[in-house]
Amino acid sequence: MNIFLTALVMVCGLISSAAHAGEHPSAEEIAAKLNGEARSFVVMNADRGITNTKAEPDGGAAIDLTINFEFNSAALTPDGLVLAGNLGRALKDSRLTGKRFRIEGHTDAVGGDAFNLRLSQQRAEAVRHQLITANKVEASRLDVVGYGESRLLDPSQPTSGVNRRVRVVNLGGGD
Repeated sequence: MNIFLTALVMVCGLISSAAHAGEHPSAEEIAAKLNGEARSFVVMNADRGITNTKAEPDGGAAIDLTINFEFNSAALTPDGLVLAGNLGRALKDSRLTGKRFRIEGHTDAVGGDAFNLRLSQQRAEAVRHQLITANKVEASRLDVVGYGESRLLDPSQPTSGVNRRVRVVNLGGGD
């Protein structure tokens, strides 16, 4: 009986992991968006993954990712690590070789301006650090900036979770 229960728990864990992984855009999907390809995909949970995509005024491709952090902290959650890993693999994609990227940290309007600005910078730096250490993305390809609550994704709902995000912008360069 114990063997049966152990096997059942393992199968349930695998199913849960697979379902959880499906909530995030894949490295391929992120690479396609950052390369400016007109590919669309569905994120199963609107609170995770990609919340918005659009081109920058200078024509560069950009993507907003909801990379999760511990509350009031720049420490990535296990869920945030999954999405940061997908981003790291995307940045290693041959279509993006040699390109530079700006990692922008954004917060909601909860908390003071100075605190949010500092937290957004720390979160952008945490993602950069993760990309460099875990995915071996060259540091020279990654710039960081924190915007705090100054560039809300949804200004009509300043405390909404959609405003807490990391935006990645393709700055071009390379080939």
